[in-house]
This record gives sequence, C-alpha cells and structure tokens, in this order.
Amino acid sequence: MLIEFTARHFHAPDTLREYAEQEVQRLNKIFDRITRCQIILLHENNMYTTEINLYMPSRHLNIKETTDNATKSIDRAVDKMIIRVKKIKEKMFAH
Repeated sequence: MLIEFTARHFHAPDTLREYAEQEVQRLNKIFDRITRCQIILLHENNMYTTEINLYMPSRHLNIKETTDNATKSIDRAVDKMIIRVKKIKEKMFAH
C-alpha cells in the first residue's frame, strides 16, 4: 500500500506523520488489496481534520474526522475507516 501524507496550514512534525502512517497500516491487516492511502491533515481554527482517502480495486473510500487534537482525529478517522473496510470485505466475500 502506497501512503501519501499531506499537512495543510501547518507543519506536521515527523512524529505525527509517522504516527498517521503507522495507524493506517492497520487497514492493510484487515484488507490486503488496498493500493493507495492518502492522509490529509488540516489545521484550522484550533481544530484538526484528518481526511483519509483509500483506494482499492473498483472502490474509493473517503473519511473525515475533526477534533481539537491531531492524534485523536487520526485515531477516530482510522477507526471509522476500519469499520467501513470490514463491511466492504464482508460484502465482497459473502457471495
């Protein structure tokens, strides 16, 4: 899985980028056909928005989560995405 990280309106420290990349790796353990993952971290009005775009064969998923803490927004976005990926995987292999 190719991971792209973008920080908008602030300079994200390497530790935050590494944390985000490590968290999205959890998605690969659930579904190994993910080809690309974009992580976009946005800082506006003292709020952090994490946007995750996930690409897999014939699908594109998008999640946004906003909190007052960068790592919390990453955690919540990844948790939401895990739920969606699990549902898609179940549907794909239910037949």
